[in-house]
Amino acid sequence: MKKVTVITSIFKGGSYIAGFMEDIIDQTVFNECEWYLLDACSPENEYSVIKPYLSRYNNIRYERLDSDPGLYACWNYMIENSDSEYVSNSNVDDRLLPQCLETHIKELDKNQDYDLAYCQNASTKIANDSYKNYKHLSEVPIYPTGPFDKKELLTHCYPSSHPVWRRSLHDRFGLFDENYKSASDHEFWLRCIANGSQDFLYIPQILGIYYFNPLGVSTNTDHDDWKSQEEQEVREKYAGLL
Repeated sequence: MKKVTVITSIFKGGSYIAGFMEDIIDQTVFNECEWYLLDACSPENEYSVIKPYLSRYNNIRYERLDSDPGLYACWNYMIENSDSEYVSNSNVDDRLLPQCLETHIKELDKNQDYDLAYCQNASTKIANDSYKNYKHLSEVPIYPTGPFDKKELLTHCYPSSHPVWRRSLHDRFGLFDENYKSASDHEFWLRCIANGSQDFLYIPQILGIYYFNPLGVSTNTDHDDWKSQEEQEVREKYAGLL
């Protein structure tokens, strides 16, 4: 059994997949990972880039679905079909520093009272940006986050992209709610905290780069109406429970 399963849902990621593959392969603890790639019937043939890696690395797992069931249905499928101690999601348009996963895992191993760890991320509007493009990542704007505050979790999704969490959270609190298009991770973190999970662990280091993708599910301004509606529904669901 591997230490961590990195789950990646692939849909229209052809512009990003090459650099993304190299970022995950370069993780300092890649040999301790199961990397689960689930192709949600993407029309962009990302498999042509992925295929050579499958013969080189026996810890990369690839499946293609006949249709796209939605992001969180993909996450749930991968979680249910893996058995590592930890889980982390990784999105094809974001980038990780080589020590990202190792740092999260070490912090959770040392701090058994915490169920999830998250870090700082630089924020860019440049597609396929990389830490290699900067002498210091402090030159790049920081995606808003900070030390965990249970009350503020209602309005601020601290974990953001690529947190690492104990898979036992799903045994205790269920899977991601597939009725949401973009707010299900926020809803799940709130569900965990509201029902007894310990505070989440903040790592005050820049360990990734978040791409503010104008075509992303949660960042496309054309989605603002339904996205705001989802966020409001989640806040109302947990208001008074934290």
